Amino acid sequence: MGMMKRHVFGTTLTLVSLLPGIALSETPAPADVVQEQAFLDVLPKVEIPDDVQPIPGAVNEEFRNCEAQWPAGYADAQSGSDARALRDIYSLVRARNVIATKDCGCAGKVANWDEVEGVATALREHYGIERLTWKQTEGISAEARKLIAVAETMCGGDF
Repeated sequence: MGMMKRHVFGTTLTLVSLLPGIALSETPAPADVVQEQAFLDVLPKVEIPDDVQPIPGAVNEEFRNCEAQWPAGYADAQSGSDARALRDIYSLVRARNVIATKDCGCAGKVANWDEVEGVATALREHYGIERLTWKQTEGISAEARKLIAVAETMCGGDF
């Protein structure tokens, strides 16, 4: 199978990583990289192999078929002023959960809503707002799409 190079995402939220334009080294980091790090730092570690392979024997279950197990927060996020932003965050959390657990069924795809609240709280505090919009979670949504593609490859089917 060959040696896999892995990327590890941090677990500690730091104020510096939330402030756009603040460089984490002597070379200024682009604002989108700093923003990406801000939401990744709130979440638990997940290792993503560069060489993504299907999980042998994986049984894929689409998230929409797991509705009976959806957390209350996700069900509540179907409407409301910050519903889109919360769903963006949950998409990322769900994809990370599937990758971390290598579980392509409902147990892997129905992730902990508390992680969504942690990211949402950090973003609200950073922007000094009560309600999030898609503008604050645009980078999160883009990262979620990337990780969903990884999860679909691992699971051999639609997310």
